[in-house]
Amino acid sequence: MNKCILFLLSVMLTCQVSQSLAQIKIHSREIDSIVTQFMTNDKVPGVAIAILHQNSTLYINTYGIANLEQNIKVTPNTVFELASVTKQMTAALITTLAYEGKLSLDDKISKYIDSIPDTWQPITIRQLLGHMGGLIHGFEPMVNGSYLLDYSKEFMLEAAKKAPMKSTPGTDWEYSDQGYFLAGYVAERATGKTFDSLMNEKFFKPMKMTNTRFLNQKDIIPNRAGGYVITNGEYKNNRRQWQFELTPHFGVMSTIDDMVKFDKGVTNGIIKKNVFDEITTPNRIFYKDSIQQISYGMGWQIHDFGDRRIVVHSGYTGTVYLKDLKTGLSIIVLTNRDANQGTSQHVLTKRIAKEVDKSFPSF
Repeated sequence: MNKCILFLLSVMLTCQVSQSLAQIKIHSREIDSIVTQFMTNDKVPGVAIAILHQNSTLYINTYGIANLEQNIKVTPNTVFELASVTKQMTAALITTLAYEGKLSLDDKISKYIDSIPDTWQPITIRQLLGHMGGLIHGFEPMVNGSYLLDYSKEFMLEAAKKAPMKSTPGTDWEYSDQGYFLAGYVAERATGKTFDSLMNEKFFKPMKMTNTRFLNQKDIIPNRAGGYVITNGEYKNNRRQWQFELTPHFGVMSTIDDMVKFDKGVTNGIIKKNVFDEITTPNRIFYKDSIQQISYGMGWQIHDFGDRRIVVHSGYTGTVYLKDLKTGLSIIVLTNRDANQGTSQHVLTKRIAKEVDKSFPSF
């Protein structure tokens, strides 16, 4: 009897996986056309994309130019700045530390940071990761509208302490780099290790992400993509040369091949299922009607359509990481044109998703 039940369950699971894969179809010509048209219409020099289904890589391709000055093409080894796509990694790392007993997501940050402002006393780690800490977004001091060349983590911490609050902690949602900086600082204090080394130890090394690193402006970074903006219809360098010692809010650099390894690390359990479930559970609901719900978890924007949950996060440098948790579809888009310089790379990612899976919802 038990063997029969197990057999039936196995057949049902196989059918579900087969049906899921059946609706996902790769037509390379159509995908390439979507990408190249977006590049032409919205002046994007270089793009790398990957499409995965569960643990299988269905399609990887690269397009255009990584470095306009040297006329170097984008390849699978081109290193892009992920910017805020880093945040979902940070949320996964700190939640992993919580499940390992190194800290609790409901710990107040006063446990780890000395001499905090009175307004910070109620703030928890969970609130930092869910952008519910009441903190402003940008917090690093500037001179004449420009950042300094170097910021130590202690200088950043003192600047954060002096920054005004946006709201009372726990009462409102405000996207906050400051919050993610503080979350990374807490992780260092809780473990006695640098944030970079923690990310390498828990994720990058086990996943064999050999071309992934944290940004250091002094380093020679082979195959690094240039970063570009559009001024009066022409490409210009984005001129972001400043260096921050601690960057859990934006600092990871990676390649399309390594991001495929990261996605498979989620599927294969290097990022544990309970961790991933935790960070993709809504912390704050923004909108809900009979068709969809829009919310934010920890490091992920969440779109629910009935029992279909799609999670996504983007980066200012023109990067997007999307996962359809119902079908197992993942799409990674890396570009080197800033996201605020034209049509969002979110649009490109969703166009690819719709081409690959006709049932992919519009949002």
